[in-house]
Amino acid sequence: MGRKNSSSGFTLVETLIAMVLLSLLMISGALAYDYFSQNWQRNKGLASSSAERHHLTSLVQKVTRNSYAKAVYNSSNRLGFYFLGRYDGFTAVSHTSVQNPDAAAVYRIFRETNAAGSYRLVYEEAVLTNLYLRQDEQELPFNFRRILYDNINQIDFRYYGYQSLKERNETASGEGSEVYDLLWFNDYDGMQRVLHPQAIEINLNGFRWFIEVPDAVESTLSRYSRDV
Repeated sequence: MGRKNSSSGFTLVETLIAMVLLSLLMISGALAYDYFSQNWQRNKGLASSSAERHHLTSLVQKVTRNSYAKAVYNSSNRLGFYFLGRYDGFTAVSHTSVQNPDAAAVYRIFRETNAAGSYRLVYEEAVLTNLYLRQDEQELPFNFRRILYDNINQIDFRYYGYQSLKERNETASGEGSEVYDLLWFNDYDGMQRVLHPQAIEINLNGFRWFIEVPDAVESTLSRYSRDV
């Protein structure tokens, strides 16, 4: 008896089904790769943006930590301090700057309204390289601007100090009949008070950023007048 000849290969239908399944797998793989690639790029961008923001805020905090009392004259040749604080921001002087750590700068931190109707916290500075600050109304090159935080619902500023130079001197010397307390103010003009605040508070949605300014009123003014 002869043996029966049988075939064990794939039929055309089976081959087509296999090709369709393979195509679906390849499409699924391509879509998954594209999704993960885009997600990785997005996360990488967020990480880079966060790192850049952290670096910037660290530099700005270094500037604020080096704030100091700078005596200047007004248009009437009256002595005061180059500090102006309002409910929406302040202007001060620092020994260092973001652009040049070895150079002093006048800097200002303030709030402004964004397109969404909330606030952003803005930092600007004018480096005092080859420039001496003498007058309170002196024009300065504020050519550096960065947004520190955006889409903040609440940004408020307060200033901690004495009401006047007279109160500060009487309290510090102990010679006066009354001792005056340091208070919080919503505005603080260093030229009008002939004084600078000893601390600044920025309220960001309940997070309070404190900036201390060393009390150097007496030593600073003594360089200009022997009556202090």
